[in-house]
Amino acid sequence: MSEYEELKKYLEKNKKEIKKEIKEIVQIDSPTYPALGTNKVIDYFSKKFKLFEIQSKRLKGTKGTGDHLLVTIKGKQKNKSKILLIGHCDTVFPLQTSDKRPFKIKGKTAFGPGVADMKSSLITCIHVIKFIQEKYLEKVGEIQILFNSDEERGNPSSRTIIEKLAKNTSAGLIIEPARANGSIVSARKGSVIGKLEVNGIAAHSGVEPEKGASAIYEITKKIAEILKLKVKNGNINVTGLMGGDRPNIVAEKAECLIELRASEQSTLNKTTERIKKIVAKKPFVPKTKSTYKIIGQRPAMEFNQKTNVLLKITEKIYEKARMRFSHTSTGGGSDGNYLSAMGVPVLDGLGPIGGSLHTDLEYLQLESIPRRGAVLGTLIIQLSSCSEIK
Repeated sequence: MSEYEELKKYLEKNKKEIKKEIKEIVQIDSPTYPALGTNKVIDYFSKKFKLFEIQSKRLKGTKGTGDHLLVTIKGKQKNKSKILLIGHCDTVFPLQTSDKRPFKIKGKTAFGPGVADMKSSLITCIHVIKFIQEKYLEKVGEIQILFNSDEERGNPSSRTIIEKLAKNTSAGLIIEPARANGSIVSARKGSVIGKLEVNGIAAHSGVEPEKGASAIYEITKKIAEILKLKVKNGNINVTGLMGGDRPNIVAEKAECLIELRASEQSTLNKTTERIKKIVAKKPFVPKTKSTYKIIGQRPAMEFNQKTNVLLKITEKIYEKARMRFSHTSTGGGSDGNYLSAMGVPVLDGLGPIGGSLHTDLEYLQLESIPRRGAVLGTLIIQLSSCSEIK
């Protein structure tokens, strides 16, 4: 029996327990902030790994996030490729969401806050790792798994952990959910989020408007110029526009957020510099002053030759399993963006199949768990048992 068939049979045998565990953690609301919920999820998995007799280490969260969990499997093989899996415990849904919209199953589909993104992936992962620990320890090298608590907010706390782990990693496997059609993710756009602020001069808009300098007029002119920029394989989105206090006062202050996304890091860098130049040039409204500050960013997860090597290995697993193989790029970011920027080959979207992410309609295809989990486990075993990924 192949590794894939063994794993699939194992996951099917444990499907009742897996469903039960998914329900348990979906019912733990875990927005990035406050850290109460994510720490409960980390508690949950700390106990699970201890029960499985698998080594784990709790890493203190910073910047207001919950803690993170680093798990290490010490395989018997030496000088083999070191594999890093990453998943996140936080969701976009606020506390008490599960009270209003609890976990439920309709037919072969499960619903609930974070059911696909990515609590089912976390549960699938721990069972795959348990299987490898019990059955394949003699054949693999070192495998690490990081469950973080802050991916949905751009990894303000765990980014440094990811980048440190990347220095000693041969390949990164990200257990975000597969696309709705089953595709895994081979590339992701990077992003730069900047805050544009304009300071003007307040004046009575009816008595002496000429003494004022409208921050709102200036910021809208600058926004118009920025939106004229052409972004190769990317786009610019402006949101959070606000300014002024009262209709009879010339607006003294205005601000907005500018999000830039692109498939290539060089495009992100060049476009960011062009935005800065627009902000810095002579104002349209005399006596106004503008500033632009980057408040968040994710590097691009670019498709490259290393990615292609991982895809070929994965495609062979799919062929033997008689599954349709496909991969795609996506505009959203993930933990994989940081690994990729450090030169680590990455495959993403290796979790179960789900859709309508970040909405009240988010769903999980329960029947995808054994197949997707078996592919993930087989990929881990094959990559971790070779000296060089090529």
